[in-house]
Amino acid sequence: MMTLHGVDIYLWTPTIPELPKTFGPFTLTFISNRGTRVTTPPSPRVEVLDWPQCRFLSDAEVTDKDVDALMNHLTGLGWRWTMCQKLFRKEGADQFSQPY
Repeated sequence: MMTLHGVDIYLWTPTIPELPKTFGPFTLTFISNRGTRVTTPPSPRVEVLDWPQCRFLSDAEVTDKDVDALMNHLTGLGWRWTMCQKLFRKEGADQFSQPY
């Protein structure tokens, strides 16, 4: 059975965003750009584009309402998001990839 454990949020910003480290059941685990991790060491020198991927994960199962609350919180802080991708686990195994 698939269980929801997080979300990748793509923001529209020319810089690496300063985001809350936690919100509700979620923890910001990293920010990547073009598939390369740019926060939470290691942080290589890369040219960033204006569409960073921000991964928020929870050890416990979360709900769609939890994801909605996180999205609304970030919008309320002034961030413009362009896309989000829910992150699922199946039988304890991540069903999503990790950045470089």
